[in-house]
Amino acid sequence: MLNDIVNYKGINVRKEIYPIIKHIEDVEKYKDELGTLGSSWDMLALLGQLGDINIDIGKTKENFLNLTSTLLNHLSEEQIKKVTQEMNFKAQVAIDVLIRNLFERTADIGFLATDDDIRTFIQTFVSKYNDESLVLRQNIQKRFKEYVSKYSVYFDIVLVDTHGKVIVRLNDDIKVEKIDTSFVQKVLNSNDDYVETYKFHDFVPQYKKSLVYSYKVNKTNDSNSEHLGVLSLCFRFTDEMNGIFNNLIDAKNKECLLILDEEGFVIASSDKEHINLGAKLPIILNENYKLISFSGRDYIAKTCQTNGYQGFYGLKWYGHIMIPLEYAFLSNEFESLEVDSKIINAMMENEQHFSNELKEVFNKSKTIQDNLLRVIWNGNIAQSKLNSVNREFSKSLLNEIGITGNKANASLENLNQTVISSILKDSEFLSSLAIDIMDRNLYERANDCRWWALNSYFRESLDDYSSLNHKKDEISSILKYINDLYTVYTNLIIFDKNGKIIAVSNQKEDYLVGKILTQDWVEKTLMLKDTSKYSVSKFEKTNLYNNEPTYIYSSAIRSLKDERVIIGGIAVVFDSTPQFYAMLNETLPKDINGEKKEGVFAIFTDKNKQIIASSNDDLSVNSYLNIDDEFFKIKNAQNISKIIEFDGSYYSVAVKCSNGYREYKSRVDDYKNDVLCFVFIRIGKIDSYDFIENRKSRFSTSLKTKFTPTSVELATFNLGKRLLAVNARNVIESIGIEELQESIDMDKNNHFKGMVLYKEKLIAVLDIRDFVNEEITNEKLTNIILVEYDKDNIEHCVGLLVSSLENVSVVEEKSIQHIQNHFLGTGTLIESLVEIKDSEESKIAMLLDIKKIDENLTKKI
Repeated sequence: MLNDIVNYKGINVRKEIYPIIKHIEDVEKYKDELGTLGSSWDMLALLGQLGDINIDIGKTKENFLNLTSTLLNHLSEEQIKKVTQEMNFKAQVAIDVLIRNLFERTADIGFLATDDDIRTFIQTFVSKYNDESLVLRQNIQKRFKEYVSKYSVYFDIVLVDTHGKVIVRLNDDIKVEKIDTSFVQKVLNSNDDYVETYKFHDFVPQYKKSLVYSYKVNKTNDSNSEHLGVLSLCFRFTDEMNGIFNNLIDAKNKECLLILDEEGFVIASSDKEHINLGAKLPIILNENYKLISFSGRDYIAKTCQTNGYQGFYGLKWYGHIMIPLEYAFLSNEFESLEVDSKIINAMMENEQHFSNELKEVFNKSKTIQDNLLRVIWNGNIAQSKLNSVNREFSKSLLNEIGITGNKANASLENLNQTVISSILKDSEFLSSLAIDIMDRNLYERANDCRWWALNSYFRESLDDYSSLNHKKDEISSILKYINDLYTVYTNLIIFDKNGKIIAVSNQKEDYLVGKILTQDWVEKTLMLKDTSKYSVSKFEKTNLYNNEPTYIYSSAIRSLKDERVIIGGIAVVFDSTPQFYAMLNETLPKDINGEKKEGVFAIFTDKNKQIIASSNDDLSVNSYLNIDDEFFKIKNAQNISKIIEFDGSYYSVAVKCSNGYREYKSRVDDYKNDVLCFVFIRIGKIDSYDFIENRKSRFSTSLKTKFTPTSVELATFNLGKRLLAVNARNVIESIGIEELQESIDMDKNNHFKGMVLYKEKLIAVLDIRDFVNEEITNEKLTNIILVEYDKDNIEHCVGLLVSSLENVSVVEEKSIQHIQNHFLGTGTLIESLVEIKDSEESKIAMLLDIKKIDENLTKKI
C-alpha cells in the first residue's frame, strides 16, 4: 500500500494523482494558502514562548497539516473525476450528434436515388452535344439546386451512368468527365440501402478526402430492376463538424475536440493549428482517461465510440478529446459567486455532488476548529485573571491565532462555492446542447416537407384531378416508401387545394382519406409564396397524432404547368413524444452504469411556460412550468442560470432560447417559434441538516486589548440566536460536550442534563434556553461553560450548555446597564445589558446572574 503513495511538496498523495496534482489550480491554491498558514503557526508558536498563553500551537499545526493532506487528496480526486467525466461527455456527444446527422443523410440518398425525374433524365439523355439533352440537363441541375437549397448540408450532387461517365452535376466548375469505375461497381453491387465513403473521390478532386453518400439508380423501385446509374450526395463534413465543435468547446482550457477514423487518424479537428488533420493519436476506449504526449506537450485524453442512432453506427469513427495538462484543471470562472449557506448545506448532503469522504474531511476540520476556538477562548479567560506585564501582548497574540484560524476556515469554505459554481456551469452547457440538437432535428423536418412537395408524381396527379382517385394507391405507396426511410414521422399526408386528404403513408390511418383538414396551418400552406417556404402547426393536440400534441410541418404542392398555382399540399406528422424525449434524455449525463443521473432532468417549453417535452415524469407535456417569469423573457441564443427552490429542493436551473440551425429559424426564414430548453440539476433538499452553520467555527477575537482601571472582561457566547455574557473572572473554562455524563431516566424537558467531572468534583450541567426564551431548532449545543460565583467554594459552580463561543471582550464598567424586573422563579436571571464593540457591527449582550442560576436551578435538581 505504501508503494502507492508518493510525497508531493510535503503532502502524501496517491501515485496516479502525482503527475496531475501540480496542474490542478484549486489544489495548488489551497495548498499554498494552507502552507502559508503552516508558517504562521510556526511564527505564533515562537511568539507564544514570549507570552503567557500556554497554548500548544505545535499540535494545532500538526492537526491542520494532516487535514490539508487529506483534503487535497480528496479534492484532487474530485477534480480529476469531474474533468474526465466532462471530457467523456463531450467526446461522446461529438460523435453521437454527428452520427445522428449522418443517419438523416442515409435516408436522403435512398429517397433521391428513386426520384422519377432523375430516372427519366438518365434514360432520355443522349449527350452534352444534343440540344434536347442540354435542356433536360439544365432542368435536372435546377432540381439539384432546389434540393441543395432545402438540404444545405450538401455542396454537390453528382450523377454518373453505369460506366462512370458524369452526365450531370450541380457544380459545373468541376471538369471531371469520368470517375473511377471500381467505385461505381462497388455501389451498383451493394445490397445495402446506401454506400457511405470517406476518402479521396476523383469527382471531388478539390478535397483530399470527402464524405459522400451514394446509391444506385434503378429503373424502378424494385431492387432487381435494371441499373441506370449512380447518384452521389457530397456532404459538407468540415462545415458540419465546425458547428458541432463550436457548441461543445470551452476555449478557456485550450481543449481540442476531434473525430478519429478507425486507425486513430484525425479526420476533423476543432483547432487545426493545435492538432491538425492526419495526425495519428492513440484510441483510449477502455480507460477513464490517459496521459499522453503529443508534439512535445502533455495532454489528458479520452476516446468514445458512438452509441449509434436507430441502429445506424456509420463508419467506424470515434469522438476524441485532448486537453493540455496545464489547462485541464483551471479554477472555475464563477469564483466570485456568493451562495447562501442553506444551499451549501443542501449540496453537502447530496453524495452526487459532495462525496462522503470529502464531507468527512469537513467534519474533521470542524473538530480541529472547535478545539482551537476553545483553546483560544480559555487562553483569554486565563489572561483575564492575571496581572502579568505580558497581558496585553498575550491577548494580541491570541487574537492573531484567531485570525489565522479564520483564514484556515475560509480556505475550506471556498471549496463549497467552487462546487456550486461548477453545477451552474454544467446546467448551462447541457441546456445549450439540448436546444441545439432540437434545432438541428427540426431543420430536417422543414427540409423534408419542402422537398417532397416537389415530387413530380404528386404534382402530376393533382394537376389531373379527374383521374386522382386512380392514383391514390401509387401516391400512398410512394408516401410509405418515404416514411420507411424517414422514421421520425407517424404519417405523411397528401391533401388537395380544398384541404381534402388524398392519401396517407400510414395504412392504419387510411380512414383519414376523404376527410377535410380545417386547421390553421392548412390554410397557410395553401398560400405559401414559393418553394422555399413551409408552414408549421402550433404545438397542440391533434387527431392526426392520436389526440396528443405535436408539430406538423407542411409545404405547398405546385402545378407542373404553372408553379405559381398551388394545387395541394403535403403534411408530415412529427413523432414528437419519443423524439423529443430522446433528445432530452440523450443529452443528460449518465452515471457509471450508463443510467440517467438522479435529480437531473430537462424540459422544452414555449415562452408561455407550456411544456413541449420533459424527461421528468412528474412534469407532463402540455402542463406548465411554474417558475419565475425571468427565465421566459430571454431572447434568441441567450441563456441564464440561477439557483432556485423547486419541489422541496434547491436546483441549479439553466435555460437557453433556440436560435435555429443554418437557414432554419434564421433571419431569412419566415418561421418564428422560440423554444426554451431548461436543465435542472438537483443540489439538495431545502430542509437539509444545517451542516455549514454547525461546522463554522469563527475565531472571534476582541479588537480592544488596552486595559484601564475601570475595564471589565466579559466572556461572551451564543445560545441559539441570543448573545449572552458572564464576567470572565467567574468563568473556570470551556469544555467539549463529549465530557457530559448524561443523566439516565431524566425527563427530556428538564433543564438538568447531566454532570461533568472537574478536579474530582461532579458539576451539574444545565440547559437554560427556556429561561432566556430561546428556541433552538436543528442545532446542537456543542460546548459547556463552567462558571462560578464563589472562587473559594467549588460547590458554587455550574455548567451551562451553549451553542458556540464568542469573544472574551473588554468593556468599560460604565457601559454595563443594570436592569430590573426580569424574573425567573424567585430570582433575576439577567442582571444587565452591555454593548459589545468587537466588530464593525456592535452587538447587545445579556449578562447572566450566575448566583441566581445556581440558587434557583441547581437546588431543584
